[in-house]
Amino acid sequence: MSKLFNEDLGISSNKTTLAKLQNKFSNYDPSYVSIATMSTLNDFREWLELIWKQYKPYADGNFPNEFKYQFYQRAWELYLGSTLINRDYALGTHDSVGPDFKIPYEDKGLERSAWIEAIAVKKGDGKDKVPDIKYGVAVSVPEQEMLLRLTSGLGEKYQKYLSYLRGGIVEPSDPFIIAIDRSALEHTDPQIPLILKCLFAIGHQVLFIKSNKPLPKTEESNWFGREKVNKISGSEVPMLLFRDSDFEDISAVIYCANNILNSPRDAKLMGNNFVIVHNPFAKNPFPENFFKFGEEWKQEGEQLKKIKTPNR
Repeated sequence: MSKLFNEDLGISSNKTTLAKLQNKFSNYDPSYVSIATMSTLNDFREWLELIWKQYKPYADGNFPNEFKYQFYQRAWELYLGSTLINRDYALGTHDSVGPDFKIPYEDKGLERSAWIEAIAVKKGDGKDKVPDIKYGVAVSVPEQEMLLRLTSGLGEKYQKYLSYLRGGIVEPSDPFIIAIDRSALEHTDPQIPLILKCLFAIGHQVLFIKSNKPLPKTEESNWFGREKVNKISGSEVPMLLFRDSDFEDISAVIYCANNILNSPRDAKLMGNNFVIVHNPFAKNPFPENFFKFGEEWKQEGEQLKKIKTPNR
């Protein structure tokens, strides 16, 4: 059986030796080289090989090779697939020309299939690139740039869905879910999961404070709307995917902000760091509480509510 770490790249015990190995194997993803060589990550590598054995029957033949070059994308696919397997969901046979996951399920006595397409967004290029973290330096979270990357990733996978639809791979009545990982952006989400701001045009939180002596008192708080984000070029990018029926083909979004290194490894806890968001305008709604993991959000009337919190 092919392994994920199937060649000797050396051992890195500090930043200097790691930098040398990353330079030597510059054709590989730097994160892959880090995990493959760091002496402190033996247990993590063994765990990755373990879940790879579980997921291998459902993966395409190029997976082990592309794991070295597209680490974030493939690691996200691996973790998501392993989560579904360990949480006792049946996975359909993988088709290399179709979505990443097919989940058969029963709905009101009818056999149906839900499809999940996974993407791990990167920092991007150009003027709107998400800046690197400068450790030890206090900086503002680049929320605008991060929102642009999320929107771009969702748009890319929506176009992919339309191609599946045209090709007859996905039926018009099948629920379609986009699973998006943003761990490569590094910066933490400010306040609420950033995906909610991307989907529902949520802006900044504002606190209303009453001046009381000796201490001021917070009276209430509110969230302002933000229907678009401007690029440096001046072009506008809407943040309205779940605010109207233009994207009714997307049933839900699964969102993960954590690197696989910082995600739960216990089989019973995998996926608890996910955020599941339902599209209120979905033409093929996905059942609530279908997934046994993660926190779940849904719009009820004019309110966006968390309808489930993971059991930790």
